[in-house]
Amino acid sequence: MNLTRTFLDRSFVLNETILLEKRFFHHELNVLRKKSGDLFIVFDGKGNSAMAEILSTKKHFEICINKLFPPSPRSGIDFDLGQSIIKSDPFNIALQKATELGVKTFSPLLTERVVMNRKSLDSKKRIEKWYQIARGACEQCGENWVPFINEPTNLIEWAKETSSQTKILLYPNAEQKLSDIAFKETVSIAIGPEGDFTVGEVEALKEFDFIPVTMGHRILRAETAAISVISAIRYGAKEF
Repeated sequence: MNLTRTFLDRSFVLNETILLEKRFFHHELNVLRKKSGDLFIVFDGKGNSAMAEILSTKKHFEICINKLFPPSPRSGIDFDLGQSIIKSDPFNIALQKATELGVKTFSPLLTERVVMNRKSLDSKKRIEKWYQIARGACEQCGENWVPFINEPTNLIEWAKETSSQTKILLYPNAEQKLSDIAFKETVSIAIGPEGDFTVGEVEALKEFDFIPVTMGHRILRAETAAISVISAIRYGAKEF
């Protein structure tokens, strides 16, 4: 039975009845047309999930937790994806696909060539929108862990703070290829904006042990680069 999945920001207790506000579940009620007796999966974004049964959709969206699933462990390489902020649509695609590929942390980066209004990036609404995208990706792909999304951070400040065992930056003029790197259990990846990193930024990242790597002669869009590099590293680690 292929059950739909819904993010629910709470803990789950067996046989607990939960009253939910219908306005937050438009997709379930008005698009999927869920009704009393229907089953679906709820998950909390922290590795926990449960089976829920709909009891009522009249005044409230009332559900009952009728089965708890074993917690989902994090598996494979832990990624901190440092994605330079780009135009909204490709940035959102990068976030969505990185979530589907299981990144642990998503770090929006402010670089010298950011083309967006920096003041708008401080909005709590924008960060909540990013979380909505990540949760939606988890609902679709079966991932029970929603990545932690950092607030937009200066590139160099992020480079100082990230503590991964392997650190790379994608740079088309790099001497080393991605396949030359022996990746460890934790990996930080820096991906540039439209126009890429400046030479000064590349040199600064190298000071914090970031290794410039290339993925070939093709110039990839930022969102394509994110998907490609994570997939390539996971494949190389024999995760799939």
